[in-house]
Formats: sequence, C-alpha cells, structure tokens
Amino acid sequence: MKKINILIICSIFILLLSSCSKQGNNKTDSSSSGTSLQTNQKEMAKELKWTVTLDMNHPLAGKTLIFDIEMMKISTWSVVSSGSNVEVNYNWTLEDGTKFDSSYDRGQTLPFTVWAGQMIAWFDKAVVGMKVWDKKTVTLEPKDAYGEYDSTKTQIVPKASLQSFVNAWYKLEKWEKIPTQMWELTIIDSTDE
Repeated sequence: MKKINILIICSIFILLLSSCSKQGNNKTDSSSSGTSLQTNQKEMAKELKWTVTLDMNHPLAGKTLIFDIEMMKISTWSVVSSGSNVEVNYNWTLEDGTKFDSSYDRGQTLPFTVWAGQMIAWFDKAVVGMKVWDKKTVTLEPKDAYGEYDSTKTQIVPKASLQSFVNAWYKLEKWEKIPTQMWELTIIDSTDE
C-alpha cells in the first residue's frame, strides 16, 4: 500500500513538473497579443484592491428566540437532572413567529446528556426539572442567545481570496450570502475600484 501511495505522489509530481515546463514553452510575443507584462501586473494589482465587506454577526444576532420544548424520554430518572440522558422535541421560532428549526419537521428527537457540554447552557438549564411529556416555552433575549447585533463586527476581504465562491457561481455583490463553516455570511459592501 505504501508503494502505491509513493507511486501516485511521484506521478502527480511529474505531471505538475511537465505542465510547468509546457507553460514556460508557450511564450507569446507581447506586441502580437496586445498585452504586456506591465499591463497584466497593473490589472492584477487593481483586482487585488477590489474587496467585499462581510457581516461577521451570527444570522440570529439581535433576535429574540422562542423555544417550545417537549420532553420525550428520560433514560435515567423520572425528573431531568444533571447527567440525565434525554430526548426532546422542539420548535424554534423567532419573535415574529418565523420558524427557524424544528425537530418535529424532521421527525427526529434531539438526544443529549444534560450539563455534559453537548448543548448551550440555557438549553440544559431549561430542561432540568422536566418530566416525560412536560412542555415548556423558553424565550431568550438576544444577550442570552447569539448576542446583540454589532454593526462594527465586519471584515474586509480581497475578492481574490474568495475565488472559490466565484468558481461555485456565487456573486460577490452587496447583500449576497456566502456559506462558511460558521454560518452564512452576508456581503454588506462590494468595491470594484
């Protein structure tokens, strides 16, 4: 297996070297193509100045959240306490009634161990004391959920560093959203100069 991996790596390395040498041999006369090295450098420098400003707030920052929780299963005691293994159903809505998430819609309960660090603290706190089939509504103000919205929480990024999004057909324009490992980020400004 080790030999096969080494052969594959060597083959890739050889292909890369051969593609580099082909690019070096494909020289064109700058006067015939209408471009020069200086023109290309100016265009690249100009392009690197183009930026987008990303809103780094969580999408739910500044919003009041409402959770309707229903205790479905307690595997250890009859009343939920620290260390209980539980399963809950929930509806998660915003203050205006917009549904954000629901275990009912997925047809799957949410299993977790209370106060084991698997959930955010307010969720653990909310289920302590519940019994099977108990229902509870929890309202979280922004400061207790994802924080207040902060208009200064932005990041300016060169468009050149977001080329993978362009390749995936995302537009780097104002109010467009781009997915990240954290959450979807909104472009709140875009410059081309």
